[in-house]
Amino acid sequence: MENTKRNNLVAIILSVLLAYLTYQVVLYQLTHILSDYTGHLTVYLPTFYESWLKGWQTVPYCMWHLVVLGFHHMLHIPLADAAALSSCVFSLFSFFVIYWMILRCTAASGKEAHSSKAAFVAFGLCVIQSLFFYWLDAGDRFLGPYSMNPVHNPTQMCVRPFSLLCFCLVYDIWNKQQDDAYAGVFFQMKGGLKKPFIYLSVFLFLSTLAKPTFAEMFIPAVGILMLAEWIRRMVKKDSSASLYLKDCLHMLLCAVPSLAYIFLQFAAYFIWDVSYAGDESVIVTEWLEVWSMFTENVVLSIAIGMAFPLFMILIDVRFYLKNNLGKLALAGYAVGFFEAALLGESGDKLGHGNFMWPMISGMLLMWTASTLHLLTLERTKRGTRLGRMLIDGAWFLFCVHVLFGILYMKSLMTMG
Repeated sequence: MENTKRNNLVAIILSVLLAYLTYQVVLYQLTHILSDYTGHLTVYLPTFYESWLKGWQTVPYCMWHLVVLGFHHMLHIPLADAAALSSCVFSLFSFFVIYWMILRCTAASGKEAHSSKAAFVAFGLCVIQSLFFYWLDAGDRFLGPYSMNPVHNPTQMCVRPFSLLCFCLVYDIWNKQQDDAYAGVFFQMKGGLKKPFIYLSVFLFLSTLAKPTFAEMFIPAVGILMLAEWIRRMVKKDSSASLYLKDCLHMLLCAVPSLAYIFLQFAAYFIWDVSYAGDESVIVTEWLEVWSMFTENVVLSIAIGMAFPLFMILIDVRFYLKNNLGKLALAGYAVGFFEAALLGESGDKLGHGNFMWPMISGMLLMWTASTLHLLTLERTKRGTRLGRMLIDGAWFLFCVHVLFGILYMKSLMTMG
């Protein structure tokens, strides 16, 4: 019992440390006129004072802004501190979701991870950044390589916990569809799929309210994989094809609220001409045109931004081709990558790179799935010397990413 209390204390200490770092980053970012935080707090948030409709029309992905307003009006916290506290809420939400995922996933593999280790890994996943070497023409610390943790952007950080919950739900739902005896790894599946479908619909909608970029990647990725599975069953002339089509339709229904809200957001931006988007529109660009604005070498940028997941693919590519968690993560990253490579906005906003965000959400899935798989491999592949070397090498690379994450947060608290 004492060990349990001590281990829980580690998670609490690390969560407080994460909240402190987040709080300081936000306050420092608000001193820079061109930071994302300054833009959201001084340009977009004041529109809500004119009217709720005007605020929504200006920034329809408004969950973070509503939380800031709640802290400001209900608790009378100054706006800057309310913004920092709001980001702390979502950072802690992400931390505890990842912590819970690690414990659930490792327990399902046969032996639950020590809670203190789970806490350290969850903390690492909340701060990791790309590798950065100033002498390489691969972009700066963020632009170019990108990261699952864009700590300078409040709305993308806001969407992360809901993204991870959707990731867990789809994994459990797919496994239940394949095996009716499946009880669930993350969510309870013994009572059927009605509740999981409702949960998925709610969390996916909340993710869209936070920022539509995750749903813009995730819904197509899930659809592509389910369509491929349905076609495979039809080709085999398997009697399960018609039943699986019903599963596909049920999953599509879960996405309807989010798709409807994405359409409303699109209309506010590009049809009704009431948002800050102005006269811009979505366009198809040349291959990697937008990405190449931020790096001289896109391939190198991908390598240093995704070094750990790429190393995990080399260790065990079958996980990403056979396991539902790995397949979904890889498909999500691939869909996000193609959106980043081919989509943009016309006019001055082309250089904003707003279609990089779906790819960043795909990075979140790849990083999370790869880390969960590494924790599982520790319990199954340490029997050989090569296996131990590969696992230790993966953890070393993970820790190096964490180190660069801490350095990146330090830079945001000093240089902007």
